[in-house]
Amino acid sequence: MLLTVLGTFFGLLGLCVAFAVYHVATRPGVTPLTPGPNPWQKLADGMTTALAAKDEDAFLKPFKGDDVKEKERKVFRNLVKIPWEKASWETEFAAPLNGDMMVTFVHQVKGVDAKPVPEVYNWRVEPGQGAPVITAVGGEKDIHGNTSNTSYYPAPWDFYDELDVQNRDNLVAVADKGQAGELDRDVDVLAQAAKDDLDAWRKSAPTLPTGRQTAPGFFVVLEKNRDVYNKLYAGDGRKNDSLEAGVNMSIPAYDSKDSKERDSGGSRIVMDTSESRFTSSAWKEGVSEIGRHEMGHAIVAPLSTEQVLVQGLQDTQMWVIEGFAEYMAFRGKDDRARADLRASLQGYNFDGKLPESLDFYSSQARARSAHYALGASALQYMGQKYGEAKVFAFVAAHYANPKQYQQQITDATGLPLQQFESDWAAHVRDAVPGAR
Repeated sequence: MLLTVLGTFFGLLGLCVAFAVYHVATRPGVTPLTPGPNPWQKLADGMTTALAAKDEDAFLKPFKGDDVKEKERKVFRNLVKIPWEKASWETEFAAPLNGDMMVTFVHQVKGVDAKPVPEVYNWRVEPGQGAPVITAVGGEKDIHGNTSNTSYYPAPWDFYDELDVQNRDNLVAVADKGQAGELDRDVDVLAQAAKDDLDAWRKSAPTLPTGRQTAPGFFVVLEKNRDVYNKLYAGDGRKNDSLEAGVNMSIPAYDSKDSKERDSGGSRIVMDTSESRFTSSAWKEGVSEIGRHEMGHAIVAPLSTEQVLVQGLQDTQMWVIEGFAEYMAFRGKDDRARADLRASLQGYNFDGKLPESLDFYSSQARARSAHYALGASALQYMGQKYGEAKVFAFVAAHYANPKQYQQQITDATGLPLQQFESDWAAHVRDAVPGAR
């Protein structure tokens, strides 16, 4: 249930720079434009119009070659199943560089995304007879020639031959057609998790900074194949983390590409359905808890402003990020929360301190489990002492301005950080006899 922070220079400005450096260094020369309106944007506009009209033939018209046509036919048939608030293709340069064109699919899932978000493609193009044509489609390349992990490619509509889609209030859940049975079984449990999280947030939410809003809903992908799980939205694939059961990936708002602050337009949640939360006899509880955890991340992701360059060295406290997600997972389940804390601290050397960010995502299962449980415990203790509204206000403030961490603790509790930490540690030792 690891939150993946995709903030390394994220924003399309960085992508554009990488594109330019790669191509200028290796493929000098620009394909000249013909007089009149930009034919490449005209082509992209035609695809936008065709998707809105659900006109498959018009959508496929610019693609040249049987293989690419068949691939994009599947993409189109997947795209028309998604409820779109906005869906358009936008060229990022006036012309291709020796046959390569950087194009962004700017999209906003209805009821899910706070703002339109990007997926960045690399099109191989040719001038064609009278109109340009596309001969191959892939994710945008980084300066090493690999598919960029900030292109947010491949999305499920790119990867799966046939997409199964389930829509519920505030939830769009998808899977490969071959895994439709899993999706059918889980979707209503996930929909209830979505309702639980959103109802809780709306009840006690603080006033948010101007221009910021929380996520109105959730987009969830269920996937049992770990290789596919690691590849979705991650270019050539993320390094496998065997302790991770699900991931929430925050995607920047498309219009934030020139912003110095992080501005998330929405999130994409991927869950590994081969994991025990989905396969045990208590699967309903497991699916509910991982759903509430990852959706907890997604709700507040648009409030984050910090651009993270090195994981663990950021100002944002990881115990707050993961602690809040676990707080939401166990909200209203006090017995489960206490049992989880006791189990997680067995054999762990508790030093009375809140977990440090640098080693929060330890490769050791015992340590990582303890860090998650301790983060949740700190917020549960805050909620019991000062009320849930204080918890939500603290989390929202920390996401928005993590440099004010110590003052935010004081604002929530009336105590300096050291005193809050000491009082909380005593609470943990009372709850877990023998905790060192």
